[in-house]
Amino acid sequence: MKRISIALMCLAALTMFTCCNKKKNTTEDGKVDIEKVADKVMQKEFSGEKYSKEAAVYFFKEGFGINFDELKPDYPLNEESKYTYSGEKNQYTGNTEVLSNFKIADDTKYSKEDHENNVRKIYALTKAVSDNGINMYGFEEKNTKEEAMAEKDLETMIKNGKGSSFMGVELYIGSYGWAFLRNGKLYHCEVDLLESPKEKDEAGNKRKMGYAVKIYKALDKSFDDTMQDLDKALEDPEVQKQVEKALKNY
Repeated sequence: MKRISIALMCLAALTMFTCCNKKKNTTEDGKVDIEKVADKVMQKEFSGEKYSKEAAVYFFKEGFGINFDELKPDYPLNEESKYTYSGEKNQYTGNTEVLSNFKIADDTKYSKEDHENNVRKIYALTKAVSDNGINMYGFEEKNTKEEAMAEKDLETMIKNGKGSSFMGVELYIGSYGWAFLRNGKLYHCEVDLLESPKEKDEAGNKRKMGYAVKIYKALDKSFDDTMQDLDKALEDPEVQKQVEKALKNY
């Protein structure tokens, strides 16, 4: 996933370098001023109320038609961290990205079964708002379009992620993901298990502390094809100059 994220960020940056032709982002000779573009990206990334519950509520609904109240659990939440929630819409691509961490408060117990049930609930929510009424594998998992756009069965996914135990230690990652089509765009939904880095449960395993839900723009093609597009873009002399300029001024 880290390789995919880096590739997508690189392609987005290169798109800005080559396609942004607004006068306010260009120099006197008409070329893209990468510093101005970078400043605007930074302002968009770190200003306003991106890290807020209000942002998450708004962007789940505005971007994906999902009501926040249907996502959250019944247990009391620990919302102390600034990064519990976030949401934004990229001003250049128009893509929405949103995150909510539903962390339990105090000594509330959260089991593997609780987690799997929450995965089922969120799977149903994205399926209900998808253009074609299904959740799919996506290009994060499959290489061909036929495979990527095929339905990803919920119970098979749950079964494959059951985990195991070794010498009494639970080996359960609790991370699930799928793609869905919304307004003609592919998005990726991740549901991850939250665990305490220090606290243990009665069995000596890391204490389960809830779940995180993240939705962001998915790959439109395989990772290999994405990297080929990146290599092709880097061959453009103008892109090379802008990248070199950016690196020098970093």
